[in-house]
Amino acid sequence: MTQYNREELSLIFQVLAGILITMGAAYALSVYYGAISGLALIIGAVGLAIIIGCWVGIKHLGFMVTIIIGAIIFAFCFNFGALFH
Repeated sequence: MTQYNREELSLIFQVLAGILITMGAAYALSVYYGAISGLALIIGAVGLAIIIGCWVGIKHLGFMVTIIIGAIIFAFCFNFGALFH
């Protein structure tokens, strides 16, 4: 396997991990509390991205961007009924 293939697989796995972690956190919050505080979910994702960015640097940018975008999308999706009541 070439270095290019390894980098591409790494990026794909980072994006998938970001989506799954964010979706799992949003679903767990919705099950335990009934409704998700969208702002808390987004702030938690931004905080996690900042921690990861300071810890490992730009190497995991795909993961950091995915958890922030995923948190915004899932905060909207899980609160859709409350937004348009």
